[in-house]
Amino acid sequence: MLGKDQKIEDLIINTLSNGPLETKELILDIKETRPQTTKQAVYKSLRNLKKNEIIVKTKDEVALSSVWLKKLLAFIENTARHYKTNKNPGSDFLSLKNGEKIVYWFKNFEATDLFWAHAFDVLTDTTNNNQPIFIYNPHEWFLLARPESEVFLFESLRKNNRKLFLIAGNQDTLDIEAKKYFDNTITNYYASTEKLFDQDNYYVNIFNDYLIEVWLDPKISNLIDKFYKKTTSFNEAAKNELMNIIRAKGRNKLVIYRNERKAKKIKNIFKKVFIY
Repeated sequence: MLGKDQKIEDLIINTLSNGPLETKELILDIKETRPQTTKQAVYKSLRNLKKNEIIVKTKDEVALSSVWLKKLLAFIENTARHYKTNKNPGSDFLSLKNGEKIVYWFKNFEATDLFWAHAFDVLTDTTNNNQPIFIYNPHEWFLLARPESEVFLFESLRKNNRKLFLIAGNQDTLDIEAKKYFDNTITNYYASTEKLFDQDNYYVNIFNDYLIEVWLDPKISNLIDKFYKKTTSFNEAAKNELMNIIRAKGRNKLVIYRNERKAKKIKNIFKKVFIY
């Protein structure tokens, strides 16, 4: 989650997901991510994780428990199966008929982003895999703010051979640099010189005849645009500035449509720059 400190236990699990580590090396990795963490606090967390059978620990090395990993995998598979087959409040948009929509309002971007990502995943999983996914963003700043999540999404699409076409609505330096994340075969990217939509705070994702439309708070959207206009190099200071912008409170609107005609109309815009 944006702007939230992870617990030490979570950091340990995330670090060990890359493989077993010597205890000393693990402590150094945790302190690098969370500088205020003491050695004593890490050892206390390790004891808790061992007590709950999440890790196994020898004198010098720590690893995730294979038994716990199998239980976790079974839980994830079972949960995913139920979320795809049972109606739940977070996926009620799946029952929309053509021409219907649901409107959601959020008071900050973090809440918007969490639901947006959830809806994106659900529609990716439940719509026809043979049809491409289309995305329009004024700026593809998601790659800067959360690169791991975006790259993971791209990798998932590649594994499933599902094409993605993304248009960024500007050609600032950082917009152009985003091209390096796309392979131009499965994941395709174009930074536009033309104004494609009237509102500068408008975002849209299309999955067959479903659309996710988002209007970010105009003030925050304006700050993001100013950030792009002045920033030519994305370093740690620039990342902190961007994160501060998107963490600000603002009124954001998200609409999920099921509208074949509207989806087709927007897809025609993509045909002007992509062959598919």
